[in-house]
Amino acid sequence: MMLLYERKEECCGCTACMSICPKKAITMIPDEEGFLYPSINHELCIECDLCKQVCPFSDTYKTSGNYDQPLVYAAKHKDDNVRMNSSSGGMFTAISDYILDIDGVVYGAAFDEKFVVRHQKAETAEERNKFRGSKYVQSNLIGVFEDIKKELKKERTVLFTGTPCQNAGLRSYLNKNYEKLILCDIVCHGTPSPLIFEKFIRYCGHKNRSSIKEYYCRFKGNGWHSHTEKAVYANGKEDSTSLLSQSYKALFYSHVALRPACHNCKFCNFSRPSDITFGDFWGIEKSMPDFDDNIGVSLLLINSSKGQELFQRISKNLCYRKSNTTDCLQHNLHTPSQPSPRRNKFWQDYKNKGFEYVLKKYAGYGLVPRLKKTVVKVIKKIGLLHVVKRVLGRG
Repeated sequence: MMLLYERKEECCGCTACMSICPKKAITMIPDEEGFLYPSINHELCIECDLCKQVCPFSDTYKTSGNYDQPLVYAAKHKDDNVRMNSSSGGMFTAISDYILDIDGVVYGAAFDEKFVVRHQKAETAEERNKFRGSKYVQSNLIGVFEDIKKELKKERTVLFTGTPCQNAGLRSYLNKNYEKLILCDIVCHGTPSPLIFEKFIRYCGHKNRSSIKEYYCRFKGNGWHSHTEKAVYANGKEDSTSLLSQSYKALFYSHVALRPACHNCKFCNFSRPSDITFGDFWGIEKSMPDFDDNIGVSLLLINSSKGQELFQRISKNLCYRKSNTTDCLQHNLHTPSQPSPRRNKFWQDYKNKGFEYVLKKYAGYGLVPRLKKTVVKVIKKIGLLHVVKRVLGRG
């Protein structure tokens, strides 16, 4: 009997195994945490072993053809409006604009009408704009790899953006160096549970008596350095200040709901599975303070000759400076995110006591944090915050 993995830490949910199966014997099924895992119909399976061979977590996976060490840049789009609508410096927009200009097709992660994150195809800037901005939840890739292969067979230029493991899965599934395929990955912190995000969106709608119309995982109203989330409701309300609006972020950084494979990630290094890697250039305020304007600066890793050629073509739309692998080093470029010691307890609590309970317990959304925020707000309003800080400092 075929087994695709022994432990959940060995499966990233990239769908490469499902996509490669000649008998369509593999389907992706959500587990109790909401993460998709492959399930084999053994009545259809012919044990050809292709699903195991294509897995990016296998020992045989290699990033052949890429540079041993990437070329490193700090970069930002020349259009500040583009940066304000991007998570960092607008690199995805610059790259995808070029692809669309040459009649190419772009694949990226977007919210659907129910705020499920799915990889979708875009052939216009308007369709592409849905892909801009971070989505702190694992995306659904079902059917996407096969669709990309069809577009490549039509000789179209294809841009795929996703997490490193998704890029690795696509690359392994295709098993061919398509000249017209551009792979872009992100510096990834880990992918949270789609189930928990779904429950969060519903809970916000319930508490505000109005459904969420738009959601931004990285809202720049308070500047790039401040990680602020924002919800826009159907009744017109906009919320980027309440404890509830920032509580999903707290769950994300607590690592209680990341996919198990994220803690076993083999792509937290400079050996990337993509042509170009982009992310936030955290630390730019120290290494290049005059380049940081708090609107967003991207870290850009050029991993291949194809990536270098693309960078040269889009560079006219960028402000950029050379950097190095020391100054640009982010935590997730050398170490996977570690699992929270409270992870198992979180899921037990969720199963037994529900979402509201875990939100209050693990994301600081309880009564005490809310009272504390209210008191600080009042003290600040009457001009006594500096006095309180001074008194507390003496203590």
